Amino acid sequence: MKTILFLCLVSVTVADQSARIANYQYAIAEDGSYDARYRTTNGIEAQEDGISYPGNIPESGNYVRSGSYSYEWEGVTYTVTWTADENGYHPVGDHLPDFSHTREHIGEIQDHL
Repeated sequence: MKTILFLCLVSVTVADQSARIANYQYAIAEDGSYDARYRTTNGIEAQEDGISYPGNIPESGNYVRSGSYSYEWEGVTYTVTWTADENGYHPVGDHLPDFSHTREHIGEIQDHL
């Protein structure tokens, strides 16, 4: 997930190579949950939070994350809100196609294991 966010940041930053991080905050709680946010000098903003749900056996469990990022491109502000969990990465934005109906056709991941 951080890779996707990083690539979005890199693609927009290429247009403004003088952009710098203006504000960055990150906190980890005792339960393993976290909260992170940043803002750049060229107007990119992002935030995310997450929590780990350990499984019953080692190396199992789930990490549930959610967040959003926004940036301006040619005078238009684009915002993506997303979640990521055991069923994958789910971005939502006015400029993105809606694939929510796809799950109805292919089922959940557990259905194919």
